[in-house]
Amino acid sequence: MKNQLNIYAAGSLRIVFPEITKLFTLIYSTEINIQFAPAGLLCEKIIQETAHPFAHLFASANTAHPQNLVAKGLARSHHVFAHNRLCLTVRNQPQWTASDALTLLLNPDTRIGMSTPKKDPSGDYTFALFDKIDTHHKGMGKQLKNRAKQLVGGSLTSSTPIGTLPAEYYLLNNTVDVYIGYANYASKILQNSQLAIIELPTDLNPAIDYSIALLNHPHPQSKLFIDFLLSRQGQECLKKNDYITI
Repeated sequence: MKNQLNIYAAGSLRIVFPEITKLFTLIYSTEINIQFAPAGLLCEKIIQETAHPFAHLFASANTAHPQNLVAKGLARSHHVFAHNRLCLTVRNQPQWTASDALTLLLNPDTRIGMSTPKKDPSGDYTFALFDKIDTHHKGMGKQLKNRAKQLVGGSLTSSTPIGTLPAEYYLLNNTVDVYIGYANYASKILQNSQLAIIELPTDLNPAIDYSIALLNHPHPQSKLFIDFLLSRQGQECLKKNDYITI
């Protein structure tokens, strides 16, 4: 549709952004189309200008991609709107839940699942976690990077069944023993009694900032959407969905 507001959004916003856009359209009558995919791949798509119709807004799970678009003259500005953190998901069995996060990760027999670095910020944050671990356990960062399986985030299309979270899918089909992902999924994951969440030590958890870029393709409601995302109502919706608000 010619006048619809087109938004590219990180896959980890797949649950909350439809809620936010529904609230937004109650105030501002407009059609909104959202494409969810790994933020790194969406950024590449914007740079290559292969998107038709072109996106008006780009919501990323990091600030690096929006900053890159601003530097290239493809975006006018970007705005941090939420924060997140990483956590571990394991099968809800004593052999996994009885150990702390570091013990599980440092065990060479633990099969680790993660997202794809450079293509998906979740993978970049996981590598940052491994680098932090390396400062306390020399050599382990490289070992973890080599050992962890990059299972998702390498393609614009999801590799997991619709409606199934990667952590749930890969743990319950016994592909991995630990899945490293965003903590905003924790409450949904815990609805499955076969799964459990293990928190990472605060000093090892990398800072995770979500930012939305105002792209150069104009739409009369682009800035209004950013303002709404930063408003009390938008922030309350993010908080309700387990993001850390600004």
